[in-house]
Amino acid sequence: MIVDIGRDVGFPDYGDVEIIFGLNFPSPPPPASAGGYVVPYDAPITGEIAWYELTAELLAAVTGEALSTGAVKRTEAEPHQVPLEEPYEVTLASTSNVARSEVVIADDNSRLVRAAGPPGPGEYGIAGATLTFDAARAGYYVYVDYFYSDEDNGKTLVLSPFGLPGEFKLLADLAPCDAASNLYDRGLVLVAERCRRTGPLASGPAGGEFASLGFAFAVDNRAPGDVVVYFP
Repeated sequence: MIVDIGRDVGFPDYGDVEIIFGLNFPSPPPPASAGGYVVPYDAPITGEIAWYELTAELLAAVTGEALSTGAVKRTEAEPHQVPLEEPYEVTLASTSNVARSEVVIADDNSRLVRAAGPPGPGEYGIAGATLTFDAARAGYYVYVDYFYSDEDNGKTLVLSPFGLPGEFKLLADLAPCDAASNLYDRGLVLVAERCRRTGPLASGPAGGEFASLGFAFAVDNRAPGDVVVYFP
Protein backbone atom coordinates (compact mmCIF):
# COMPACT_ATOMS: atom_id res chain seq x y z
CA MET A 1 0.00 0.00 0.00
CA ILE A 2 1.25 3.49 -0.81
CA VAL A 3 -0.61 6.30 0.90
CA ASP A 4 1.59 9.29 0.11
CA ILE A 5 2.81 8.71 -3.41
CA GLY A 6 4.11 12.29 -3.64
CA ARG A 7 6.87 11.46 -1.15
CA ASP A 8 7.42 8.00 -2.64
CA VAL A 9 7.05 6.28 0.74
CA GLY A 10 5.95 2.66 0.60
CA PHE A 11 4.22 1.27 3.63
CA PRO A 12 4.70 -2.34 4.79
CA ASP A 13 2.24 -4.81 3.36
CA TYR A 14 1.00 -5.99 6.76
CA GLY A 15 -2.12 -4.15 7.79
CA ASP A 16 -5.88 -3.82 7.58
CA VAL A 17 -8.12 -1.72 5.37
CA GLU A 18 -11.82 -1.60 6.16
CA ILE A 19 -13.96 -0.17 3.36
CA ILE A 20 -17.62 0.64 3.95
CA PHE A 21 -19.59 1.11 0.72
CA GLY A 22 -22.94 2.90 0.84
CA LEU A 23 -24.36 0.39 -1.67
CA ASN A 24 -24.44 -3.32 -2.38
CA PHE A 25 -20.99 -4.39 -3.45
CA PRO A 26 -20.77 -7.17 -6.09
CA SER A 27 -19.36 -10.56 -5.21
CA PRO A 28 -15.94 -11.35 -6.67
CA PRO A 29 -16.25 -13.00 -10.09
CA PRO A 30 -15.27 -16.63 -10.65
CA PRO A 31 -11.50 -17.31 -10.56
CA ALA A 32 -11.43 -17.97 -14.30
CA SER A 33 -12.54 -14.42 -15.09
CA ALA A 34 -10.96 -11.04 -14.52
CA GLY A 35 -11.92 -7.44 -14.90
CA GLY A 36 -12.79 -4.28 -13.07
CA TYR A 37 -15.77 -2.73 -11.35
CA VAL A 38 -16.24 1.03 -11.41
CA VAL A 39 -18.01 2.02 -8.21
CA PRO A 40 -20.90 4.40 -9.06
CA TYR A 41 -19.89 7.98 -8.32
CA ASP A 42 -21.56 9.84 -5.47
CA ALA A 43 -21.88 6.52 -3.60
CA PRO A 44 -20.67 7.22 -0.03
CA ILE A 45 -17.48 5.39 0.90
CA THR A 46 -15.69 5.51 4.25
CA GLY A 47 -13.07 3.34 5.87
CA GLU A 48 -10.25 2.83 8.30
CA ILE A 49 -6.65 1.97 7.56
CA ALA A 50 -4.07 0.55 9.97
CA TRP A 51 -0.53 -0.78 9.73
CA TYR A 52 1.19 -3.17 12.12
CA GLU A 53 4.83 -2.80 11.10
CA LEU A 54 5.16 0.96 10.93
CA THR A 55 8.42 2.04 12.54
CA ALA A 56 9.22 5.49 13.86
CA GLU A 57 11.67 6.01 10.99
CA LEU A 58 9.01 5.30 8.38
CA LEU A 59 6.42 7.45 10.09
CA ALA A 60 8.95 10.28 10.26
CA ALA A 61 9.58 9.94 6.52
CA VAL A 62 5.85 10.07 5.78
CA THR A 63 5.10 13.07 7.96
CA GLY A 64 8.27 15.01 7.33
CA GLU A 65 8.88 15.31 11.07
CA ALA A 66 12.30 14.72 12.66
CA LEU A 67 13.23 11.93 15.06
CA SER A 68 15.04 12.87 18.25
CA THR A 69 16.94 10.79 20.78
CA GLY A 70 15.23 9.90 24.03
CA ALA A 71 11.96 8.40 25.13
CA VAL A 72 9.50 8.20 27.99
CA LYS A 73 9.76 4.79 29.67
CA ARG A 74 7.96 3.00 32.47
CA THR A 75 9.28 1.31 35.58
CA GLU A 76 7.08 -1.30 37.27
CA ALA A 77 7.12 -2.39 40.92
CA GLU A 78 10.42 -0.73 41.80
CA PRO A 79 11.09 -1.92 45.39
CA HIS A 80 12.06 0.42 48.21
CA GLN A 81 12.36 -0.21 51.94
CA VAL A 82 11.27 2.71 54.09
CA PRO A 83 14.01 3.59 56.65
CA LEU A 84 13.46 2.59 60.28
CA GLU A 85 14.25 6.11 61.44
CA GLU A 86 13.44 9.60 60.26
CA PRO A 87 13.35 10.87 57.64
CA TYR A 88 11.06 8.16 56.27
CA GLU A 89 12.08 8.87 52.69
CA VAL A 90 13.05 6.88 49.61
CA THR A 91 14.36 8.16 46.28
CA LEU A 92 13.35 6.70 42.93
CA ALA A 93 16.08 5.10 40.83
CA SER A 94 15.27 7.41 37.90
CA THR A 95 15.19 10.98 39.14
CA SER A 96 13.74 12.22 35.83
CA ASN A 97 10.37 10.78 36.83
CA VAL A 98 7.26 12.26 35.23
CA ALA A 99 5.28 14.25 37.78
CA ARG A 100 2.09 12.60 39.11
CA SER A 101 2.72 9.40 37.13
CA GLU A 102 3.59 7.26 40.17
CA VAL A 103 1.51 4.45 41.65
CA VAL A 104 2.67 3.35 45.11
CA ILE A 105 1.71 -0.11 46.38
CA ALA A 106 2.32 -1.23 49.97
CA ASP A 107 3.61 -4.71 50.85
CA ASP A 108 0.06 -5.74 51.80
CA ASN A 109 -0.93 -4.97 48.17
CA SER A 110 -2.92 -1.87 49.11
CA ARG A 111 -2.51 1.30 47.10
CA LEU A 112 -1.24 4.32 48.98
CA VAL A 113 -2.80 7.74 48.37
CA ARG A 114 -0.81 10.83 47.44
CA ALA A 115 -1.07 13.38 50.28
CA ALA A 116 -1.32 17.13 49.77
CA GLY A 117 0.68 17.75 52.98
CA PRO A 118 2.57 15.58 55.46
CA PRO A 119 1.54 11.95 54.84
CA GLY A 120 -0.62 10.06 57.30
CA PRO A 121 -1.51 6.36 57.49
CA GLY A 122 -2.10 4.94 54.02
CA GLU A 123 -0.57 8.00 52.35
CA TYR A 124 2.70 9.19 50.87
CA GLY A 125 4.13 12.55 49.93
CA ILE A 126 6.33 13.27 46.95
CA ALA A 127 8.72 16.08 46.01
CA GLY A 128 10.66 15.52 42.80
CA ALA A 129 11.87 11.91 42.95
CA THR A 130 11.69 11.64 46.78
CA LEU A 131 8.78 9.90 48.47
CA THR A 132 7.96 10.48 52.13
CA PHE A 133 5.94 8.21 54.44
CA ASP A 134 4.60 8.33 57.98
CA ALA A 135 6.23 6.54 60.93
CA ALA A 136 3.81 3.59 60.70
CA ARG A 137 5.39 2.65 57.35
CA ALA A 138 8.95 2.49 58.77
CA GLY A 139 10.81 -0.68 57.84
CA TYR A 140 8.17 -1.85 55.37
CA TYR A 141 8.59 -2.20 51.61
CA VAL A 142 6.75 -0.18 48.99
CA TYR A 143 6.64 -0.84 45.24
CA VAL A 144 6.45 2.04 42.80
CA ASP A 145 5.29 2.18 39.16
CA TYR A 146 6.15 5.39 37.34
CA PHE A 147 7.12 6.95 34.04
CA TYR A 148 10.49 8.62 33.52
CA SER A 149 12.41 10.38 30.74
CA ASP A 150 15.42 8.62 29.25
CA GLU A 151 17.26 11.25 27.24
CA ASP A 152 19.99 8.93 25.95
CA ASN A 153 18.06 5.90 24.73
CA GLY A 154 15.03 5.38 22.57
CA LYS A 155 13.43 7.49 19.86
CA THR A 156 10.85 10.25 20.03
CA LEU A 157 8.69 11.51 17.20
CA VAL A 158 6.53 14.55 17.85
CA LEU A 159 3.67 14.79 15.37
CA SER A 160 1.93 18.05 14.66
CA PRO A 161 -1.80 17.98 13.80
CA PHE A 162 -0.80 18.80 10.22
CA GLY A 163 1.94 16.19 9.90
CA LEU A 164 -0.19 13.39 8.49
CA PRO A 165 -1.42 13.61 4.91
CA GLY A 166 -4.88 15.19 4.80
CA GLU A 167 -5.50 14.01 1.26
CA PHE A 168 -4.06 10.97 -0.48
CA LYS A 169 -4.55 8.42 -3.21
CA LEU A 170 -5.14 4.89 -2.01
CA LEU A 171 -3.83 1.88 -3.91
CA ALA A 172 -4.42 -1.32 -1.99
CA ASP A 173 -3.78 -4.94 -2.91
CA LEU A 174 -6.29 -6.64 -0.65
CA ALA A 175 -7.24 -10.14 0.43
CA PRO A 176 -10.95 -9.71 1.23
CA CYS A 177 -12.34 -11.54 4.24
CA ASP A 178 -15.71 -13.27 4.28
CA ALA A 179 -17.52 -14.09 7.51
CA ALA A 180 -18.54 -17.54 6.26
CA SER A 181 -15.40 -18.81 4.53
CA ASN A 182 -12.93 -16.51 6.33
CA LEU A 183 -11.01 -15.70 3.15
CA TYR A 184 -11.84 -15.46 -0.53
CA ASP A 185 -9.82 -17.55 -2.98
CA ARG A 186 -8.56 -14.45 -4.74
CA GLY A 187 -7.63 -10.89 -3.91
CA LEU A 188 -8.55 -7.59 -5.45
CA VAL A 189 -6.96 -4.22 -6.07
CA LEU A 190 -8.70 -1.06 -4.91
CA VAL A 191 -7.86 2.32 -6.43
CA ALA A 192 -9.39 5.44 -4.87
CA GLU A 193 -8.20 8.66 -6.49
CA ARG A 194 -9.20 11.13 -3.76
CA CYS A 195 -9.25 10.20 -0.07
CA ARG A 196 -9.53 12.49 2.93
CA ARG A 197 -8.32 11.69 6.42
CA THR A 198 -11.26 12.22 8.78
CA GLY A 199 -9.71 11.30 12.13
CA PRO A 200 -6.49 11.67 14.09
CA LEU A 201 -3.73 9.10 14.16
CA ALA A 202 -4.82 6.28 16.46
CA SER A 203 -2.48 3.73 18.00
CA GLY A 204 -3.06 0.17 19.12
CA PRO A 205 -1.16 -2.34 21.30
CA ALA A 206 2.56 -2.57 20.70
CA GLY A 207 4.22 -5.82 19.73
CA GLY A 208 7.97 -5.61 20.17
CA GLU A 209 9.23 -2.64 18.17
CA PHE A 210 5.96 -2.26 16.30
CA ALA A 211 2.46 -1.05 17.07
CA SER A 212 -0.79 -0.59 15.21
CA LEU A 213 -1.13 2.91 13.77
CA GLY A 214 -3.91 4.18 11.55
CA PHE A 215 -6.72 6.61 10.93
CA ALA A 216 -10.24 6.91 9.52
CA PHE A 217 -10.84 8.32 6.06
CA ALA A 218 -13.55 9.10 3.52
CA VAL A 219 -13.41 8.82 -0.25
CA ASP A 220 -14.40 11.76 -2.44
CA ASN A 221 -16.18 9.75 -5.10
CA ARG A 222 -17.21 12.64 -7.33
CA ALA A 223 -16.70 11.41 -10.87
CA PRO A 224 -16.89 8.11 -12.77
CA GLY A 225 -13.64 6.22 -12.31
CA ASP A 226 -12.71 7.85 -9.01
CA VAL A 227 -13.05 4.45 -7.33
CA VAL A 228 -12.30 1.26 -9.24
CA VAL A 229 -11.99 -2.30 -7.98
CA TYR A 230 -9.88 -4.66 -10.11
CA PHE A 231 -10.18 -8.43 -9.95
CA PRO A 232 -6.81 -9.69 -11.28
